[in-house]
Amino acid sequence: SVRAMEHTTRLANARLGALKTIIFFGKMDGDGPFSGECYVQSNSVYGAAIALPQVARSCGWPGTLVAASVRIYLLCLANFLLQAYLISMIGEEQNFWYPFAGQMHLCDFGSAIQDCPDGKNCLGPGGTNYTYPRLYGYDLWSTRSFVKQSFQAVFPHTGLDQIDPGEYGLESFWCRLACVSLFLLATMDDLSDNLQSAKTLLMTPAEPEPWVEMDVPDWASKQDVKEFNDHTELDLVNFKVAGMPLHWKLLNAIIILLPKTLLWIGVVRSGVHYLMETGDIIDVVVNGMALSFILSVDEMIFSRLCSSVEIHIMRKMEPLKLYDTHIEEHESDEQAIARFEAEAEQVGCFSFICGVVPFQFIALVLLQAGFLWDYYNDNCDRLEDGSSVSKAMHLPAQL
Repeated sequence: SVRAMEHTTRLANARLGALKTIIFFGKMDGDGPFSGECYVQSNSVYGAAIALPQVARSCGWPGTLVAASVRIYLLCLANFLLQAYLISMIGEEQNFWYPFAGQMHLCDFGSAIQDCPDGKNCLGPGGTNYTYPRLYGYDLWSTRSFVKQSFQAVFPHTGLDQIDPGEYGLESFWCRLACVSLFLLATMDDLSDNLQSAKTLLMTPAEPEPWVEMDVPDWASKQDVKEFNDHTELDLVNFKVAGMPLHWKLLNAIIILLPKTLLWIGVVRSGVHYLMETGDIIDVVVNGMALSFILSVDEMIFSRLCSSVEIHIMRKMEPLKLYDTHIEEHESDEQAIARFEAEAEQVGCFSFICGVVPFQFIALVLLQAGFLWDYYNDNCDRLEDGSSVSKAMHLPAQL
């Protein structure tokens, strides 16, 4: 019937559309680190610091673009200093003020409270066994301990066993672990941007190619095209990632990519350590998302302090394609279906597993394992029963 034929046609069109989408996005995403597209961050001072000097170079260094490039470098420097300062303040809190307050590393104190008093890691920093009614955060526990010690100092011969300060420990081990995972997940975009910047510097040609061009149509007069498409002269100006001289690549790698990568490592390491030292459930949940704001400072500076010209250039910056779609654009629908089915038959078990388990998830697991190992290795000692307790704390050697 006519309805059945229309239904069959719709299904065929839907299948063809899905195949085309899979093929083209497969090309765009790439099947390796040296495929896909090269681009710069369009909403960050980092991307602008790479792109704007190349746009100025392409135009012969006009004064306006030279001034914009210098301003971007100054904003990038301000961003570096601000992010580094915030990281240093987190480190000062952990390495300076915590020891002065007598706060030991949290490690796994109280993580097995459900198995106490007969399980592992049941002895708290106060020397008593954990129980749920006696579990407190550090501020409250230190205050209760201070009250008991004060009474002992004032009344040294009076039995004060009835004053129980409780114990300091974790409220939820798994909640803390989940918040560390979410914090790392929130920082993955910045890691991807770092890798993409490295890819752009590596894969773009080491030639002084133009990053800006005027797209003048050859099929009709420019005025007719503008009227037909309702365009202005500005709409015909295209900005694109292209080749840059080798000395510019080295300069960008040293003054942009290297500091950005070091800042990412510093933020993530400090953030993981800070979350691992947080025992209260509410605090660890809130801090897990709040810490990642440090990595968004570059975007806030770009959106608030850059001029409209710089923002316009970066928003219109097109990526450099490392793939060719000539075959896909000129083959028939039947050829596209046949080629896709032939390629699908060659997909092995490993490729299927890689398609099911995202690479980003594997990277997240490895990153979390690495940073958690770094925390436990620096701050905790492992006892014979397998539990982790704080290393001995000392006052800072110098202020």
